[in-house]
Amino acid sequence: LLDAQGRLAAVGQAAREGDRVGLYDVFTPTSQRGRGHARRLCAALLAHARDEGARCAYLQVEADNAPARATYTRLGFTDAYGYHYRMPPA
Repeated sequence: LLDAQGRLAAVGQAAREGDRVGLYDVFTPTSQRGRGHARRLCAALLAHARDEGARCAYLQVEADNAPARATYTRLGFTDAYGYHYRMPPA
């Protein structure tokens, strides 16, 4: 997604499998944040997936990423479960 001046505004990808679609790698450059670019991009990805047969969507987002979580909430996403990564002792 590019802004009106042709600069990168947001990137992301969607992967559809049957009637499900996952959003991945959504990123907005610091200089472009707070302008709704990620929301518009995700909405377009979801609409495209819906047109191709997707009926439900999922994604993962870090619990402390408040701006992203707000965007996904506006798009209708809710928490399904929490997760964390395990690492071996140092």
